[in-house]
Amino acid sequence: MITTRRLECTRRFRRYLGRTLGALLLAFPLAGLAETLMMPDRDGLVGQNIVVWGVTTLANGTNYTLDCGNGVITAAAPVADRSYIPVVCNYAAQGVYDAKLTVGAEQATAKVAIYNGATLSASDLRGVQINMTIEDGLRYLWTNQNNRAANFPASVTTLWNNSGFAYADTSLVVLAFQNHGYSLPNSNAAPTGLYEKYIVRRGLNYVMSNLSAIALGVTPQGDNPCVGSGAGWNGSDCVGLQTPGDQGYSIALAMLPFASSGALARQNTEVAGATANKTYGEILQRLTNALAWGQIDQNSANGRGGWYYTLNSTTLDGSTVGWDILGFLDAAAAGATVPPWVATEFKFGFDKALNNDGTFDYNGDGNPAFNNSVGPQKNGIGLQGLYWIGETSGARVTTVTNTINSWWSGAGGTGGNSWGGCPTGNKSCAYTMFNNFKGLKLHGIQTLPAVGRPAGPGAIPANDWHEDYKDWLIANQSAPTTTGGGSWGPAMGFSCCASGDAIETAVAELLLSEVALVLPDPIQFGEIGLQHCLDGVPCTNRTPEVDGESTEDTNPVGTAHSVVAIAKSINGDPIPGTTINIAILSGPNAPQNFQGVSNASGEVKITYTSNGTAGTDELRASIGNLNSNSLTKIWEQPTGGLACDIDDDGDVDRNDILAISAARNQPALPGDPRDHDRNGKINVNDARQCTLLCTLPRCASPAPT
Repeated sequence: MITTRRLECTRRFRRYLGRTLGALLLAFPLAGLAETLMMPDRDGLVGQNIVVWGVTTLANGTNYTLDCGNGVITAAAPVADRSYIPVVCNYAAQGVYDAKLTVGAEQATAKVAIYNGATLSASDLRGVQINMTIEDGLRYLWTNQNNRAANFPASVTTLWNNSGFAYADTSLVVLAFQNHGYSLPNSNAAPTGLYEKYIVRRGLNYVMSNLSAIALGVTPQGDNPCVGSGAGWNGSDCVGLQTPGDQGYSIALAMLPFASSGALARQNTEVAGATANKTYGEILQRLTNALAWGQIDQNSANGRGGWYYTLNSTTLDGSTVGWDILGFLDAAAAGATVPPWVATEFKFGFDKALNNDGTFDYNGDGNPAFNNSVGPQKNGIGLQGLYWIGETSGARVTTVTNTINSWWSGAGGTGGNSWGGCPTGNKSCAYTMFNNFKGLKLHGIQTLPAVGRPAGPGAIPANDWHEDYKDWLIANQSAPTTTGGGSWGPAMGFSCCASGDAIETAVAELLLSEVALVLPDPIQFGEIGLQHCLDGVPCTNRTPEVDGESTEDTNPVGTAHSVVAIAKSINGDPIPGTTINIAILSGPNAPQNFQGVSNASGEVKITYTSNGTAGTDELRASIGNLNSNSLTKIWEQPTGGLACDIDDDGDVDRNDILAISAARNQPALPGDPRDHDRNGKINVNDARQCTLLCTLPRCASPAPT
C-alpha cells in the first residue's frame, strides 16, 4: 500500500546526522562550505513529466549537468541561478531512479520512484497522485521565496509576503513544510536536508527577527498570564513576545510553527533581538502568554474573552479568534502551558458570537438570533471554539456541522452572505477550507451528506469531506509539471481581504496533511505508536514499559481483538485531530484497512474479529507516510479441540450453539469455551461468532451414531 506524505527521512535519522555531522557543520560558516543539494526524494508516474531539481552554493557560471537517472542528461551548461536548477524528466518504465546533479566537483542525488499507473490499485494510484501534488506544491513554495536568488545561500532568513504581514505568511508556509515532516533537530545541531536547512530554519529565523518584548501583568480579573518557566515568569515582572502589527491574530500565527517544530529545546543563535539565545520552547511560551494577556477583559460585555486585531480591545472579532484558538490548541499539543483561565474566559464571548443557526458572528453581538456579518468562511471556527471549550458533542455541534454542510457545494447556505474573494465557493476558498478542515478534524467528523462524493477507492466512505478536498486540490494545481508551476492560482483565493499564491499554496499543503494540530513525534510513533489492548488492561493511556507491552499477542481463532494507535508530540502530549490508518498487512485476516481520527487522548482504537483461520496477522499504523511499529497477532486453535466445540465431539454444530445459548447472560468460568469473545460473560455475541465457525453445513446437528 502506497501511503501519502513521503518523508525525506525519519527524525531518528535526522538526529543521527545531527550528532555525527552537526559539530563539523557548525564549526564553519555556512557560506564557506561548497555544497550541492538535491530536492527530497519524490514520486512520479510512467509517461508523465515531473520536475527534478537541486541547488548549489557554488557560484553562478559553474558548469553543471542534471541527470534524470534514466539516461537523459541535460547538456553541460553554466549555472544561471544556483538557488534553483530544474529539469523536466519523463520516465518510460516503472522503477526507482537516481537523479543526480553535478556542479563542478560537487554531486548530489535523489531517489525518484516511478509507478505504472495502469497496474496500480485505485488506492495506490491515488496515493502517488497525492504525493506528487504535495511535492510539487512544496517545490513551488521554494521557488516563491522573496528574493530567493539574491538571498541564497548566505542569508539566515527567508520570507513570503502576500498579505502585507510577511511574518504571518511565513509562519503558515513554514508550518506547511513541518506538517509534511521537514523538521529541525531538537538541539542546536545543524539541519542537513534542503528544506530543513533553507526553508524551515531560515523561515523561523525571519519570524523570530520580527518579535519584540512586551511587558505583561495581571489582568483586571486578577488572572496571571505569566505561566511556564524561565526568567521573569512572575506576576510583577513578566515579559512576553509580540509581532509588529495586528497582534490579535498574528501572534497566534507566529505560535503555530514553533508549536509544530518538534524542536522546543533548540536555541535561536542566528538572529538578534528579543529572542536571542532563547529556546523555541521559551519563545512559544512567551508568545502564548502575550496572547493570553491580550484577551479582551470584562469591560466589554459582548467582547469579553475574545480577541480583536489589537490586544486588550473591546470587540470580539470572529475571524481573529479562529487563529487564536488554533494557536492555543497547537501550543498545548506541543507541551506549552496555556493559562487555564483563557478557555474559561473565552466561553463568555464565544457563546455571544455563536448563533442559533450555527453561524458565527464577525463581531460578537450577544444576540444568538441575529447574524452579524456571518458567512461560510467562519463556520468552521464555530466547531473549533466548541472543541476548545470542551463541547465535543450535543446540539450545538450538530447545528454548526449542519451549517457547514449547507454551504458545501454552492451558495445560499444557512445564514446567507457570500464566499468573498473566492472564485468558485467552498473548494476554492483557502480560508474556508482551512477552518472547516480544523473544526471537522478536531471533532472526528468524517462525512457530510452534501459532499456527494462516492465511496472509494479502498476503505474511503461515501461523502468523506477531506477526500473531497483532496480531489479538488489534485485536479486544480496549476501547471505542476512545469518548472515554475505547482501553486493553486488562479483556481484558489484566500478570503475577501487577502490573497496570494504563497499563502494559498501553504494552506493547500496543510489540507493535504493528515494532522489538524502538530505532527506526532516520529520516534514515539515508530516505536510504540501501535499497541495491543490486553485482557484486563485498559486500552487507553497505557505505558508499555509498565503494562508489560509486547509486540506479540495470542487469541483463539474466531475471537475479537483490539489495538490502539496513539499520536503524541515530542513532549508526550496527546495530539487530537490526526487521521490514523491501521492496516492488517499480512496473515489470515489480511488485507484489511481501518481509519479513524484521534480523540482528545490522541488515540484511535479498532477491533476486528478473526475469520476462524489459524495463523499470524501483522498490523501497522500510519499517519501519512509516517509508520508505527509492527504488531503480530497469533490466532490459534484452542488446546483440546476446535474453538466453539463445546461438547468436544470434533465438530462445531447446532448442539454447540444451543449449549452456548442455554447459558446466555451467565458469568463465564476461567477458560470457559462458551465465552468465545473472552469478555467474562456468555452472551448472544458468543453464539453468533460460533455460528460463523460451524463445521457442518448450515450448522446442522450431527447425525446420530
